[in-house]
Amino acid sequence: MKLSNLGLMAFHQCAVSLNVTIAAGKLGITQSALSQRLAALESELGVTLFIRDPKGLILTQEGARLLRYTQSSEGLENELLDEIRGSKELGGGIRIAGFSSVLRSMIIPSLSPFLRKHTKVHADFQSYEMQELPKVLLTGRADFIILDYEMNKKGILQENLGFEEYVVIESSKYKSPEDVYLDHGPDDNATESFFHFQKKSLPYRRSFMGDVYGIIEGVEEGLGRAVMSRHLVEDNKKVKILKGYKPYKRPVTLHYYERAFYPKLFQEIVQNLKGPA
Repeated sequence: MKLSNLGLMAFHQCAVSLNVTIAAGKLGITQSALSQRLAALESELGVTLFIRDPKGLILTQEGARLLRYTQSSEGLENELLDEIRGSKELGGGIRIAGFSSVLRSMIIPSLSPFLRKHTKVHADFQSYEMQELPKVLLTGRADFIILDYEMNKKGILQENLGFEEYVVIESSKYKSPEDVYLDHGPDDNATESFFHFQKKSLPYRRSFMGDVYGIIEGVEEGLGRAVMSRHLVEDNKKVKILKGYKPYKRPVTLHYYERAFYPKLFQEIVQNLKGPA
């Protein structure tokens, strides 16, 4: 069975944007024509590729698998065109999702030299809460995700990029309440995990600051203490690191789907994130 190229193009644009209006505009066709192509492709495959939600499209498991196929095909085609044209500069798009404490401080700086060299590469960096990230990969919203643990899931490869060491901080200027700890939100378990490792009871009052940089600013202003990545605060004169705790480290791991073919861009991203061999 040979799949319709028109159907695959319609699917790919919808899967990347998760928006029918945007996808139709990219292809220069009406939304009705796009929907017809998607319906024909789903009928041909005998599966549902998208769940239609009021907030936008959601890829099904089968849709996520087909997206990996179209991405590989697109990557191979782009490489072939670059070779024919004699271009030494890579092009294409890459989507990386991670948690806030490493995305801005580690991942973007690691890839910046590569992105400056290859200006045709479009990078899409996305920040999520830790518990959201596996679903981001499973539903095809990102090519790579960064976690602080290993998923150990069949068909998903993982690379160790390093680790984060966590410390307790408080304001250098203001007296902070010792029983208040600042977290992202109710599902943020950094403080709980840290004190579980220390074999100490968890402070019972919490305040939520939205993201890691909100936490740091809250600590600077004396709103409470926080468990924080050392590399984000060790040069910050507005906070001080409290002593008396055992070193607590968590891994920083890269996850992506196993594929039969990896475009050159994909390989270069992995190598640049891992650092020199």
